[in-house]
Amino acid sequence: MSLKHAILAVLSHGDRTGYDLVHKMDGSVANFWPASHQQVYLELKKLDELGFVQYREKEQKSRPDKKVYKITKTGIGELKSWAEEPLVIATPKDELMIKIFAGHLLEPKHLANELHRVRELHQSKLDEYLAIEKTRFQGKLTPDRLAQYLTLRRGILFEKSWIEWCNESLKRL
Repeated sequence: MSLKHAILAVLSHGDRTGYDLVHKMDGSVANFWPASHQQVYLELKKLDELGFVQYREKEQKSRPDKKVYKITKTGIGELKSWAEEPLVIATPKDELMIKIFAGHLLEPKHLANELHRVRELHQSKLDEYLAIEKTRFQGKLTPDRLAQYLTLRRGILFEKSWIEWCNESLKRL
């Protein structure tokens, strides 16, 4: 997986300026594939050179013209080809798990404090996801909206599992 595919996936849902693309990513795929603004703009240039996206200039009165990017048929083909490939499960790098693994060297209070803090962070993200679910995904979903909803549901379940694990770990401490 690369940033290329994340950008193409977002553009497959509709044309966007670079600015709009970054903000759409910040509110969606950045939850599982983060990228800086600079990385997105550099990748858009590469995608244009590869013929995976194209842009049109949109004139603005008191500002410089802006580029509106659209995924091309070649870009859709690339995205579909990549999406059809079997997934290789990546091994996550998780700093907290290393701290827990070395937890026998620490006071239980220290681990408990860290688990409380981590649980609060995951609860905050869960609350954010649940608010999105409540406000944006009610009623019958089109295939486009269903694809977005399924990624949101994964995020919700991910956060719930972290909270459950933190609660279980705190009880055992």
